[in-house]
Amino acid sequence: MANEYGKNREFTWGEGLAFCLAYVGVQLCSEVINQWGTYFYSPSEGVGRTIFVHIGMVKYIFIIGTMWDALIGPVVGIFSDKTSTQPGRLRRLLAPIRGRRRPFIFFGSIFMVFTSIAFWYPPVQGNSPLNLYYGIVMLCLHWSFFTITTMPLFALGPEVARSEEARVKLGTWIAVGLVAGLAVANGLSGLFIEWLSTAPEGQPTSPDAYRRLSAIYAVISLILFQLPVWLVRERYDSEAAAQKHEPIFEGFVDAARNVPFVIYFTGLFMFNVGFLAAQRALPYWAELGLEGGEATVTLLLLPFIVTALASYAAIPGLARRLRCKWMIIIAFMIIVTGLPWMYVLGVLDITPQAKTILGAALFAYCGIGQGIMYVMATPMMGEIIDYDEQYSGQRREALYNGLVGVAMKAAMAGSVFIASQSMDLWGNSPERPFGVFYVGPIAGVFAIIGLAVMLFYPVLNVARTKPE
Repeated sequence: MANEYGKNREFTWGEGLAFCLAYVGVQLCSEVINQWGTYFYSPSEGVGRTIFVHIGMVKYIFIIGTMWDALIGPVVGIFSDKTSTQPGRLRRLLAPIRGRRRPFIFFGSIFMVFTSIAFWYPPVQGNSPLNLYYGIVMLCLHWSFFTITTMPLFALGPEVARSEEARVKLGTWIAVGLVAGLAVANGLSGLFIEWLSTAPEGQPTSPDAYRRLSAIYAVISLILFQLPVWLVRERYDSEAAAQKHEPIFEGFVDAARNVPFVIYFTGLFMFNVGFLAAQRALPYWAELGLEGGEATVTLLLLPFIVTALASYAAIPGLARRLRCKWMIIIAFMIIVTGLPWMYVLGVLDITPQAKTILGAALFAYCGIGQGIMYVMATPMMGEIIDYDEQYSGQRREALYNGLVGVAMKAAMAGSVFIASQSMDLWGNSPERPFGVFYVGPIAGVFAIIGLAVMLFYPVLNVARTKPE
């Protein structure tokens, strides 16, 4: 077999590294808000933190924001797919960048710096409806620029790597970036927040700590997003391709008829409603279940990161034998069996230190599943897009990634609703912590449904044009 970066390569190591680092940026400008946003606006009650929005209302910030993102994702995808690869007069004037994807990444990442920072500055220092409205508007703006930046980036991967082997290799580059970004955004951020806090020793961290961190991450993300703009060569040429001119929404109709995609969309949505609900509850669980703080989240996520990275040594070989479907199912099964233990550890009558050790072991186990999911996302989407091309004659990477974004954003909205509603009904304080503990088992039910749906996904052999 030819060397990966030898004569028969589909992408260079420099392009792989550019993708890797850009996906670190994806995590820095999204996962900090996903992981800490709810907790920042509505932290645990009775522990001395500033509450900007009541726990019963904070869900509306994230539900409305993520649903807005879900709606604009496919639209951005359509415009990216239909953009001419040759820059017109306006593009040559503003930035002479060739391609269907890179101009979006260039401009979107610049505007996203401002929304990444502004989200953390609610106008009233205390519980106020104005903070609720401000959070909704700023999150909608942030996800708009995030989608303009990332949807074309996601589409660029299957376009650059066209064979399944190359997509697994590129998926590994991307997965390393996602896990490294997750390590910083979700794992190390807990420590950084405590270090950047201006609160007196022994007091809860100050809101200023979150604001300083967001500014640092925003600037780093901008730099990382610019790397694929200048280092990755787009393969598609709209001037040379003989694609038919279709009505703008015909792609939605074709996607609805694409059975493998519909199954993947549904399974991914249901699974992530549960998986992300557990993520939303993690800071509360660390504080009320393990009697820790932001730094405890770091202690939980570090073994998660280590096992996710370690799994990459085995995933390419397993993928060649098991194909995309079974790799995703294995990933789902690992995480499904881990979620209910969040309740068990929360109520277990042992020392906080012992709980933290067991929690770290639980997250180390789930990290294997997360690692598989990150690597296999690129080849899974690649084969679905190839399958569509054989029947439609169109290359619609951005549209399909936009529609997957709909599933993920809808799942994010559902996860926020589940986590916040559970805490609103059954409590999120030291006296009433069970609203936090119940999130794990409830999340497990949704994840199991997603796993069951994925069992119906066909094993695709695109060369034969039909599912087996």
